[in-house]
Amino acid sequence: MRRLAILAALVFTVAPAAAQSIADQAERAYALFASGLSQPDFLLSGHGQKVLEGMTGKWARLTGPSPQTGVETYGVDHDKTCSGPAPVAISLPNPLTAQIVNTTPAGTFSQIYSFVAGATFAEHTDIEAYLTAVGLGPDKSGQAVDQQRATALSIVNGLVQFYRPSPDILVITRDRGYPLILARCPS
Repeated sequence: MRRLAILAALVFTVAPAAAQSIADQAERAYALFASGLSQPDFLLSGHGQKVLEGMTGKWARLTGPSPQTGVETYGVDHDKTCSGPAPVAISLPNPLTAQIVNTTPAGTFSQIYSFVAGATFAEHTDIEAYLTAVGLGPDKSGQAVDQQRATALSIVNGLVQFYRPSPDILVITRDRGYPLILARCPS
């Protein structure tokens, strides 16, 4: 009986993907990674404008699955962060630039994301404010702190990719480090 249940679960897991045509699967991929735009429209700022559209407001950083239990904690993290004092605030100084203000118990820092092409944005972070906000400011010293600073600095001020799988989720990927996933807080 258990073997039959496992087989049925496997069929239901695999069947939807197998039942969809390549065209349907490609359409979903282009909708997610290229905003459903043609290649010229994607490269010339169509995606940049579309991905930033309606983004202003308060957002929460999601941390993903709990390493101890493997249970997804997205909803709990979202509710806790949005109801607390430190959500992320996003504003749009112009149609192709996003400013993200991050508030931590140790301080606030902002990041500017300027459109480059396609899904690529250039990230600029005020380093001194960033290091202070993450607890690695100039008041800290020692070899361990220097190593932590180097690691922290290695993931800011580079090129990133922006994706909006839904209006309330923003995914920022970089060439190194874990993706940053933000979820819109209720207004």
